[in-house]
Amino acid sequence: MAPEFQQTGVATQESDVYAFGVVVLELLSGEEALKFAFDDNGGYRRVSVIDTAREASGEYGGVRKWVDRRLRDSYPVEVAEKMVRLALECVEEDPNKRPDMGRVAVLVSKFYMESQHWADRIGLPTDFSVSLAPR
Repeated sequence: MAPEFQQTGVATQESDVYAFGVVVLELLSGEEALKFAFDDNGGYRRVSVIDTAREASGEYGGVRKWVDRRLRDSYPVEVAEKMVRLALECVEEDPNKRPDMGRVAVLVSKFYMESQHWADRIGLPTDFSVSLAPR
């Protein structure tokens, strides 16, 4: 939840942008928004997907290591890095520093097109469907 929503309980467009950023980070990492892990002292420490994304985006090749391993490099790394940066903009502490959803939608569409160009260049099949229904 956005920090201001936690304090006031009032949902705004800015708190929705924050929530969208968290969802994007969850999808890219394959991790929950918040979890607890054992620390070196035998206790627990809080691990946020936002903190791990910030850490990963700050180091060279960090996003590639951070993205869900189940994707096995079957994604354009440059687009994933851009999506992480956009998601981190969405989860800024200050609501006034977050982008509006219109800008976010335009960038996500642009990144989608870039990923389509990447898939076309390497020849990934994208015209298949998967059904999990019983036969």
